[in-house]
Amino acid sequence: MKALQLHIKAISLTFTELAKGKYLIFFVPGIVIAIIFWQVFLLTETVENSFSFVEYIPLIGGYLKSGVSGTIDFFQFLFDQLFIFFILVVLSPFNTILSEKIDSSISGIEYKFNLFQLISDLFRMILVVLLAFILEFFVLFIYWIFSGILNLDFLDPFAYFLIVGFFYGFSFYDYSLERHKKGIIESLKFAFSNILIVLISGSLFLVIYKIPSIGVIIAPVITTMITTFVFIKKQGINLTSNSK
Repeated sequence: MKALQLHIKAISLTFTELAKGKYLIFFVPGIVIAIIFWQVFLLTETVENSFSFVEYIPLIGGYLKSGVSGTIDFFQFLFDQLFIFFILVVLSPFNTILSEKIDSSISGIEYKFNLFQLISDLFRMILVVLLAFILEFFVLFIYWIFSGILNLDFLDPFAYFLIVGFFYGFSFYDYSLERHKKGIIESLKFAFSNILIVLISGSLFLVIYKIPSIGVIIAPVITTMITTFVFIKKQGINLTSNSK
């Protein structure tokens, strides 16, 4: 219940700040990323349509169509995972600065811009996201084994959502954890010590990300803001908006 209350407060503060016009500039990088996403999505649709003729091949057309559709679906799934990886890494410098600004507005601590630190943060985020994806696919692989043995296919979408959501949440909390000089192992300890909090945050990212057209633009910014507010509250600091 406490984890849910933390997020309700964080969501409220996030939209209060955005309504004041603060941090809107951080949506711009997401717009650039979204343009790339839409172009690749259109390309995928074009490729699928170009193979539509196979269903008319006598005797084997139906099988070929299923095979082509299955292959394209697999690559779309893979692309979606790689694209989120791309988002988390490429946008990490902007999300780091955003998280710092929110922290400063509440705690009063000033975080000076440091190019070397920003580059260091980028390499750390690459490691964190790679680790998150490795662990994510490892857990998914273990689940799929048990799912296949126990015939739990009907749970697959739910299990996938929870597993992926947790590791995405972990990635977003690392912006705050790194700022507080926590190593990657300590970040993992935080995630597994606060499973429900991290899971709710990651699930919010997935839900927002799936909003047609704009999800890819707004999800990274909103999730960064929410996780920063939650983390600050976890540090024992009152969550109040001090924005001018």
